[in-house]
Amino acid sequence: MSDGSHLELPLRVLPTGDKAIALLMTNQCDFAVEDALAPLMAQAAQEFAPDVIAAVPTMGLDYARLVARGLGHPHYVALGHSRKFWYDEALSESTTSSTSTKGKQVYLDPALVERIKGKRVVLVDDVINTGVSAVSAIRLLQRAGANVVGMVNVLSEGHAWRAVVNALGADWEQRVKTVGHIPMFEADGQGGWTPMPQTL
Repeated sequence: MSDGSHLELPLRVLPTGDKAIALLMTNQCDFAVEDALAPLMAQAAQEFAPDVIAAVPTMGLDYARLVARGLGHPHYVALGHSRKFWYDEALSESTTSSTSTKGKQVYLDPALVERIKGKRVVLVDDVINTGVSAVSAIRLLQRAGANVVGMVNVLSEGHAWRAVVNALGADWEQRVKTVGHIPMFEADGQGGWTPMPQTL
């Protein structure tokens, strides 16, 4: 981690059987883990001078709330996967994640549009892996009128996300800040797992 500390995480084998991820499940961690990570994330977010903090569902919600409070903000913006009856399909994006087996939609409550419109917004999530959910959330916020200036994650996992976020613009890779990094893992042929080499 950026402060010299370490997280001990369990490995979860991906459905292909030949790769694994170190899994950070925020809602299964001790509160002490959040308490240690939130100030580091708030510090990273502050570099963007945000007006508003927004959250990628679902695991980003807890961190975004803590980051927003840590920066002295009165509220934050929670995106969601559940479509409420008053939502507008125009304020949604298709997305996927490395830990889900099905595609889904990410929604912005129409009541929150004025909270982000024309504002400097920093997006918060727990882990960035493929980058797909991050880009979906960024595009949704931009379409609603937000000036998305950066993203803060607890961890980056692997490096596939770099090319995906750079599709938003050549400088976007530098606008993604993380508190720590974990590699992807591959089977070593002896019943164990070894970190995959960096590929950009």
